[in-house]
Amino acid sequence: MRFSENFEAAKNMAVEAAQTAAAKAKELAAVAKANIAIYAEEDKVKKAEIELGKLYYRDYAVGEELDTAEYLPWCQKIDESKKAIAELKDFIASLREEEEPAEAETEAAPTDDDFEIVVADEPKADQTPAAEAPKTEETPAEEAPKTEE
Repeated sequence: MRFSENFEAAKNMAVEAAQTAAAKAKELAAVAKANIAIYAEEDKVKKAEIELGKLYYRDYAVGEELDTAEYLPWCQKIDESKKAIAELKDFIASLREEEEPAEAETEAAPTDDDFEIVVADEPKADQTPAAEAPKTEETPAEEAPKTEE
């Protein structure tokens, strides 16, 4: 009966570890997808800004009056992309906030109270420390006498 209890406990621990790993993998995949979406939106912003700049410079170079109706769609695209980027960054932040409390509960950081300070006893004035053994010079292996065989 003892073996089956140990086996069951080990099995439950392995299942729990696998579930935790799967949940972490899903979370990391969601963060990665969000980051890719952010990069795509940033690329859209850059392209829209380039097009807007081209239109503005064209009107400036020709000396025409600035046509805000022509600029407005590009400005709206930029605003939409920046809003999407902000939402994606909030999503990533919310995923990371959900992760932190779970880790804090399972693994508390050690404090000073968790450690015991041990101070070595110093010899008292009436006690003298043991004298060190005198050092002897060893003869190098090269100078050792050779034995004949």
